[in-house]
Amino acid sequence: MDIVAESDVGRVRRNNEDALGFDADQGIAVLADGMGGLEAGEIASQIAVDTILDALGSGLTQWEGDLESLVVRAVQSANADVCARGRASETDMGTTVVAWLLSAEGQCLIAHVGDSRAYRLRGGELRRLTTDHSMVQQMVDEGLIGEAEALTAPNRNVITRALGLSMKVEVDVRSWVHMPGDLYLLCSDGLTDLVNEQEISEVLQRHDGALPDAASQLVQRANEAGGHDNVSVLLIRP
Repeated sequence: MDIVAESDVGRVRRNNEDALGFDADQGIAVLADGMGGLEAGEIASQIAVDTILDALGSGLTQWEGDLESLVVRAVQSANADVCARGRASETDMGTTVVAWLLSAEGQCLIAHVGDSRAYRLRGGELRRLTTDHSMVQQMVDEGLIGEAEALTAPNRNVITRALGLSMKVEVDVRSWVHMPGDLYLLCSDGLTDLVNEQEISEVLQRHDGALPDAASQLVQRANEAGGHDNVSVLLIRP
């Protein structure tokens, strides 16, 4: 399994609040985009990544239930850890998260909270696998604005769900059968706010044989478009 991770502070921010982690041997990858200002966001995102990696890594060999329940439990544990750290330090902190897991039987699962996204490139077609937990996405779902308007809406970065905001968090999980040749992308909104899905698809297909080049090119495109946020990508080819 090939997994490539790249993260950049961007051209505006002073610190990087994104965190990335993966275990290629066990088929696990996690990306988080922290919130809470200087240091707090960095702490929240790193806690989320570390907790989920640990929970999934140890749980895969012991868990007797369905994998969706295991992934939800891992994300909820991360939420509890972020909440506890925030209370202990009397600091408001939170983070989005998107986690990817591939079982030995070929079942692929993605869990997410917030507006960090997951995509799959299959047969030359890029498909978004997550739905943003954001105010703008809610307005799109309700038919109040269109997809084109959502791209430039002033409140497009206001999220409605994140880890660390409450001891209870709703986790969205999707699963499907992995197919040979599938390529997965996990990314923070620092990429998708500035690089459209058509361009992302073109980069992935152009550099399909060299994942490090594809990851670097995606980050570069976001920075060339303004780089107003941290930008992070995880590319996964099982």
